[in-house]
Order: sequence, then structure tokens, then C-alpha cells
Amino acid sequence: MDEEYVKKLVVARLKTIPPNIGFSVGSHGDFSRDDIIRNVLGGTAIGKEFADMELRMIIESPKMVGRLRGNASSSY
Repeated sequence: MDEEYVKKLVVARLKTIPPNIGFSVGSHGDFSRDDIIRNVLGGTAIGKEFADMELRMIIESPKMVGRLRGNASSSY
């Protein structure tokens, strides 16, 4: 997948989150939303790790929804 496209996608998703929300990125520590955006755009190790996590989340989301629907009560 094109790295620039991934950066834009991740930044667009991050911008939907309030700026006061923090993130923990593996063993790297805690970061603000804007810290993460800077790291993603800068292509740092932290930014790449966060982008990888976001991509996994996007890919896994349909599977999670399917599992939830399979376990949902039939009264819905």
C-alpha cells in the first residue's frame, strides 16, 4: 500500500479524535493526538508503528462486526 496514502488515511482518522485524547504506543510511551500526527507525517518509527496499528484495526473491523452480529440477540 502506498505510504503517502496510508499517512493521509491515518491522519484523517486521527483528526476525528479530540486533541486532548492520549495514546499509548507500545513501549514508546504516551502521546497526544497531535504528537502522533507529527510522528505519522514525519515517518518516524513511532508514526509507522501507529500507522500499522491503524491499518490492522481497519482490516479487522469488518471481522469484529461480523462476530458481533453472529453473537447478537435475534430480537434486534
